[in-house]
Parts: sequence; structure tokens; C-alpha cells
Amino acid sequence: MKKPECRVCGEKNFDRQLAAELLYSLFNPFYSERGIIRPEEFIKNYLNDELKGQYEVFSHIFNDLLQSFGYINPAWSDRLEEYAQARKKAWEEIKKKLLTGEIDRSEISASELVDYFYDEVVEDLFNEGYIKGVISRLNRKKVVFSSQAERAVGEKVLRLALQSLGNKGYGEHESGKRGVSVVLGSEIERFDEFIHTFDMLDIQETLVNAALRNRELEIEEKDMVVRQPKHVEKCIYVMLIDVSDSMRGRKIIGAIEAALALKKAIKSKAHDELHVIAFNHNVRSIREGEIMNLNARGRTDIGLALKRAREILRGRRGTGVVLLITDGEPTSSYSPFITPWRCAVKEAENLRTVDARLTIVMFGKEHRFLDLCNRMARAARKSSVLFFPNPLDLKSFLVKSYIR
Repeated sequence: MKKPECRVCGEKNFDRQLAAELLYSLFNPFYSERGIIRPEEFIKNYLNDELKGQYEVFSHIFNDLLQSFGYINPAWSDRLEEYAQARKKAWEEIKKKLLTGEIDRSEISASELVDYFYDEVVEDLFNEGYIKGVISRLNRKKVVFSSQAERAVGEKVLRLALQSLGNKGYGEHESGKRGVSVVLGSEIERFDEFIHTFDMLDIQETLVNAALRNRELEIEEKDMVVRQPKHVEKCIYVMLIDVSDSMRGRKIIGAIEAALALKKAIKSKAHDELHVIAFNHNVRSIREGEIMNLNARGRTDIGLALKRAREILRGRRGTGVVLLITDGEPTSSYSPFITPWRCAVKEAENLRTVDARLTIVMFGKEHRFLDLCNRMARAARKSSVLFFPNPLDLKSFLVKSYIR
């Protein structure tokens, strides 16, 4: 694709919300919704009678061919070209009717639009700056998303994660420590002008103390009490995403969705941080705009991933939370002197040195893998092990855990 001229001041093909839904459908082929209006009816209007009569036979074949780099039988070339032209005309008609309001957005499905108008959707999103390009990968077209797409899809994923959680605010991260905070607890203590402010005074308890001491209700400093402030700490999240070969399909999409949703949620609180680390037999930090373009390949070195998490948390102030997302036991070790299993358990134990909490998210349930996860959890002490049969459910769990 040739990079288009800037269209910031030009006419847009669709609004940001529709763009986000189209992008999400491109990114997650497992997400599907059905609208009232059928896109194929628009395509049929531009086909000749012969092709229209055979539409159900060839439409899915043509859609698949247009989304891949597969072999095309020469006998189908003319029909494919006519179908492609009809599809382009139908797409322009649908866009126009969406912009004018003749078609209400709720009446048509974004995932169906992607199914029927894949090339046209990709081209328009490219022109809008949401897509950087398209590459061939395993005989399929692989979309390369931009930072703009990541922001738009992040909002969409967070909305999906919040659908069943109600309208709640993002919670503070409270610990059992004493400290200074605007969040008040239930324990009462004497007022200390060096620690507390007058806003923290418990008026009712202070008056009771004064009344018990004298009938005139003359309040002295020794009568003044406050509610003990809760200690609020910064949380530093380190999300370790397994991107080895076995994580293809729903698993890696579920992990990426979880990262996008948690990233959006955390951005509402300036004091929290999220570090996303992709690992296989290597490890690397994921920068802004790179999460949606992760690909599954290589072996699995869990020990190396936990080691990187420890390095990130070392010397940092706040509560360290390590989220390890993986689907199977390790097959590689960064150290030639210890096995992959031993390396993973050893690095889980080393998380104690940075006082981190470890949450292991399992996308597999083999007995040996569960045994390893339990051993890592015991080694880390502050830990939990979770199993998700459907990786696409992970985003809602993480957001719900973050929200109070």
C-alpha cells in the first residue's frame, strides 16, 4: 500500500466508534455479531442474474480468496472480478447510508461488514491511519495495526470488559499499613498535628470524649480523635505474555485483549504503571502501539520472563503485581545449567526479593502444567493460580479485579 496524504482535514469514511468496531473485528475473528440489515443484499443488487442465482455457492469461496493469497482457478477469474466490483459498489453505498443516517449503526454488524468487505474495510482504515500495512503470513493477509488503532481498540475492549460490571470507579490500592491518605479507615486514634489534618477529625467521637470529661463540652486537644488513614500504595503491574507457538488463536488474542483493557483502566489512575512483556525463548518489552501486532512463535522460557519482571520491580516503590499468562510448561531455560522447570520455580522464588505478588493465568490444564504452576505459586508465596477455559474471558476478570 502507498501511504496516502494526510486526511486530518478531509472527509472521514466513518466515525471513531465504527472504526473501533471494524478494527476489533479484524483483530479478533472469534468475535461475531449479527445485524438486522444483511450486507450481502447490497452486493446482490450489483450482480448479474447468473451470479445472483449462484450467490450462496460462490460468495464464501470468493470472500476467502480475497482475504488470502491462495490459488485462483482461471475459470473463476471473470466471476471473481465481477463479484469484487459489485462488492466495492455495495460498500460505498453502505458507507454513504451510514454517514447520512439512512442506516442506523445499531442495525448493521461490524463483524459482518469485515466478513463481506474485508479489502475495502482495510483500505479505508489504512487511509484513516489505523492500519500501517498488510503482509502475507501463512497464506493469509496479516494486518499491521498502528498506535491509533491500539487506542481505539483498547476503548472497545474495555467497554466489553465492563459490560457486566456496572458503573463503578477505579479503586485505590489499599494495604494493611498505616500511613497518610484521604481514604479513612475504621480505627480511631488520637489527633496528631504532625500527621493529621482537621478535616480528618471524627466530630462525633470527639464530642463524646469531651462530654465524658466535662458537662460544658469544652473540647481540649486530648479529646480530639481521628479515623486512622489507610495506606494507599502505587501498583506496578508487570504482565508477562507467552507468545510461543502454542499460544496461537484465541489464547494470544485473549492475552492481548487483557493487556489492552488493563492498560486503559490503569491510565485513569496516574499513580499506577503497567509494563507489558512478551516472552518465548527470548523476552522483550512491548512499547506503545505494538501490543496488537504480537505473533505467536518460538519456545517457552517462563524463568526468563519472571527474571525480567523481577528486574523491573527491583528498587521500585509500590506494590509489585506480576501477571504470568501462559498455556503450558516451559520448553527452554536461559541458563544452560538448570532445566526449564527448575528455572521457572527458582525465578518464582526470587520474586520474594522484590516482595511481588504473582498471579499465574493458565490457558492449559494438563496435569504436569498444573503441578508446575502450583510449585511456582508455593515458591513465590504471595500468589494465586487461575484457569481460563476461554481466554477471551480474561479481560473482564482483570478489569473487575482492578475496579472496586
